[in-house]
Amino acid sequence: MSKPPLPPLILLDGGLGTTLVDRYNIVFDQSTPLWSSHLLLSADGQETLRDVQGKFRAAGVDLVLSATYQASYEGFVGSGVTDVREAERRMRSGVGIARGAVDGKGKGNGKVVLGLGAYGATMVPGQEYSGRYDGEHDSLEALREWHFRRMGAFMPGGEDEVERKERGDCWKSVDLVAFETLPRLDEVRAVREVMERVNEEVGKENEKEFWISCVFPGEGNCLPDGSRIGQVVEAMLEKGKGARPMGIGINCTRIGKVEGLVVEFEKEVKGMLERGELEEWPSLVLYPDGTRGEVYDTVTKEWVKKGGAEESVAPWDGELFEIVSRARERRFWKLIVVGGCCKTTPDDIGKLRKRIGESQLL
Repeated sequence: MSKPPLPPLILLDGGLGTTLVDRYNIVFDQSTPLWSSHLLLSADGQETLRDVQGKFRAAGVDLVLSATYQASYEGFVGSGVTDVREAERRMRSGVGIARGAVDGKGKGNGKVVLGLGAYGATMVPGQEYSGRYDGEHDSLEALREWHFRRMGAFMPGGEDEVERKERGDCWKSVDLVAFETLPRLDEVRAVREVMERVNEEVGKENEKEFWISCVFPGEGNCLPDGSRIGQVVEAMLEKGKGARPMGIGINCTRIGKVEGLVVEFEKEVKGMLERGELEEWPSLVLYPDGTRGEVYDTVTKEWVKKGGAEESVAPWDGELFEIVSRARERRFWKLIVVGGCCKTTPDDIGKLRKRIGESQLL
């Protein structure tokens, strides 16, 4: 019996927000609740985004995430934009900037990914690492409505011809949707229900595929809300619980934990297949942090060295490439999306692209 084919590797970009801080001297604090989306508020900020996303694309990425991870109506209000239509227009501009980077730099047919973080990523201070949400957003139903409202900013529609064209162009520019850094099981379920509703509203010809990636910040292999991997994978993929993602995975997690998490993910997907709860393997999505012992302080918005944290001596790109290569050799996943999260730069991603190219894995 012949082996299944090796899954293709698709290269994602790196840490936008941390690159803006470390390489462009952008300052984020309590007055900038939109984080990297804050740059959508000014012409100079938008030009900076074009430059950094162009550098990621030129480094060889196939996928560029839009600067919308922490975009929210609440964040725009906190930044002085109280008009809903203006806030939505600013959100959509993030997609346009990513599209410009994809079309203007690099080789091959790149794609734009609409990047959307957890509700906790929009809180001040951020709570995507803890999952401790305020009372108004502490249920599946509330999170579903919150995520659907934000998705509505990017969907077709509009009150006049100009807005309808702008929205239509935005939706066409989105190739994939990413729900990132989810810390709670109910939020995983909520975004699946959101995408089912979104795809029903836009019609079959305008449906979007999406992935769900979760964050595993503690020492154990569980979500911040305590959910185990089996529960997480089931919530991501079970039948009849909203639209099914094309990919599942891990982001914003230290690289030393990633391989163990991947093996657990594989075990749980295999179990679902054996029980007839799943028809085929999804894709795997991996974009861990490039940290070397630093931990993010959500109050000060700074990276601080954690006492006793172990640092790997291996280069980040080499360590991640080895993890991905082993997963690829197991030949389970449909394809593997790999990239970087916090503290990964265009240089890091370029080195990862070089490793992929040298091994002739693509």
